[in-house]
Amino acid sequence: MTDSKPPVPTDKSIVPQSTVRPPAPPATVPSVAKPVAPPLPKPNFSVSNTPGPSVPPRPVVAPALAPAPSMPSVNAPIPATALTPPRSEGMAPASSIRQAPRAVGSPSGLGQLPPRPASSTGMSPAKGTVPASAPLIAKPIAPEAKLPNNQNPVGAKTTEPKKSPLRFLPIVLLLLLVVGVVGFLITNVFSARTPTVATTTGTKSTTTTTKPQTVITYWGLWEPTPVLQATLAQFESQNAGIKVNYQQQTYRDYRERLQAGIAGGKGPDVFRFHASWVPMLRAELSEMPTTTYTAAEYSSTFFPIANEQLQSNGRYVGIPLMYEGLALIYNKEIFNTANAQPPKTWAELRDLAVRLTISDGSQIRRAGIAIGNAANIDNFSDILGLLMLQNGANPADPTSQKSQEAVQFYTDFYTKSRVWDSSLPNSTVAFARGDVAMILAPSWRVHEIMAQNPNLTIGIAPVPQLDESKITWGSYWAEGVSAQSKNKDASWKLLKFLSSVEALQKLHSDASKERSFGEIYPRIDMANMLTDSPYAAAYLSDAPYAKSWYMNSFTHDNGLNDQIIKYYEDAITTLSSERGGDASSLTTVSQGLLQILRQYNLTR
Repeated sequence: MTDSKPPVPTDKSIVPQSTVRPPAPPATVPSVAKPVAPPLPKPNFSVSNTPGPSVPPRPVVAPALAPAPSMPSVNAPIPATALTPPRSEGMAPASSIRQAPRAVGSPSGLGQLPPRPASSTGMSPAKGTVPASAPLIAKPIAPEAKLPNNQNPVGAKTTEPKKSPLRFLPIVLLLLLVVGVVGFLITNVFSARTPTVATTTGTKSTTTTTKPQTVITYWGLWEPTPVLQATLAQFESQNAGIKVNYQQQTYRDYRERLQAGIAGGKGPDVFRFHASWVPMLRAELSEMPTTTYTAAEYSSTFFPIANEQLQSNGRYVGIPLMYEGLALIYNKEIFNTANAQPPKTWAELRDLAVRLTISDGSQIRRAGIAIGNAANIDNFSDILGLLMLQNGANPADPTSQKSQEAVQFYTDFYTKSRVWDSSLPNSTVAFARGDVAMILAPSWRVHEIMAQNPNLTIGIAPVPQLDESKITWGSYWAEGVSAQSKNKDASWKLLKFLSSVEALQKLHSDASKERSFGEIYPRIDMANMLTDSPYAAAYLSDAPYAKSWYMNSFTHDNGLNDQIIKYYEDAITTLSSERGGDASSLTTVSQGLLQILRQYNLTR
């Protein structure tokens, strides 16, 4: 509401008086109907032989405006401008006032309005005013008598004028002001506080939009957003007030960016990490509350390797949503031609690899199996680690007898059996091209092979064993909660939901729309659900027996795994280049590993 002065009420019947005195009227002077002005004190006219100018009536002035100018003396000349009431701010424009018609024959062109009957306005002449045509001569005042048309002689007392309704104007304006203030408060203050509810389908309030109560930032690595979108939406619908912001990250420098973000307070609430990273992420991983899984529930739900790896200081710090390891991938067409069956032991594998190898002099045209060196075998460290664990060796002590036997057995495939050649392309590419009959690789390599050669028929079998005691290799990723997260309860609730049977099935199904098949289930009670899968069955059959150490390839951690793998890579390269050299180079590996393990507090 704009703050302004109240307007001055005007009446269209008010007409300015002429400055030229007309001839005196008859004795009985009819009055001109004019608006009632506020009561004024009765003027005292002085007797003069010379007629003076008439005194104009004072204009009606609202109380809020400045007081009207004082009335001039009767004998003083009055300027012409004084006959026109002064305009005040808020007064109606002059055009809105009814103009008087000019009288014909008037010397000045100005006329006088004919007298308007009082009944037309319901108003009588203002008290204390004198008609413009009356001579200003002192005369005896006759007794008060009423004249026709309710008119009185000049100078006679009149009845009190009717009270103007404008006297209520200040009260009305005050009420309007109060109503305006109350309306403003209701519209702009109280309505702005109306909360809204944000949902996955929209906002229920039309006033304002409020943010969800809790927003979980989730860093993923390998899964694109469409794979998790429907599952996360289901979680949000079951947990009102929680929103999940999934962000797929690149693997380059991921571990360093993750730790730097958490340390700086800008990291995620939930994030994916490799199970072997627990020693590097002790400060960043939150301990799982027992309300998510008790120790008994956890150990009976997930494969044993998760129970062994995803602990820190006796508390669980991660939940796996998938399983990954090694399996024997073979070319079915080559096997059918050779009437071969997948080998179950390392001795059978070596014999079959020799039989399936085709050489042209010193050059291998088709390799039996990709194994024996480090230069062009994509997952050599996983295969070497598997052999060491199966042989009962401790990979942290490469100079021990059992470790040296495992290393020697590995390099013999390249140096003695000659079933693989460094001139061949990398193992995955060589297999897709049909240049090698068998490889040992994780399941995600299958997607690469099928993308390169969709017409290739492949088979997948469990990894071979050294003896009857079964040991396999596991290398998988898990989900953890940041120790600096302000939404720990909601984050663990999310991971509990994502690790449920229903959610894992949905994730597997949606991932199968993006690639050949989804992630392998990490739960023991779901292993039989993929027994008919030509891609996942072999990995699941090995999952209960999986072991691991810090020789996991392609974690891109630039830390524990990559540093240890580099020492073993140099040793294997030296041993394989000498075509059967001794294992003295493993001494250098032992010294390097000791420094690395001390760095991550893994030495006893």
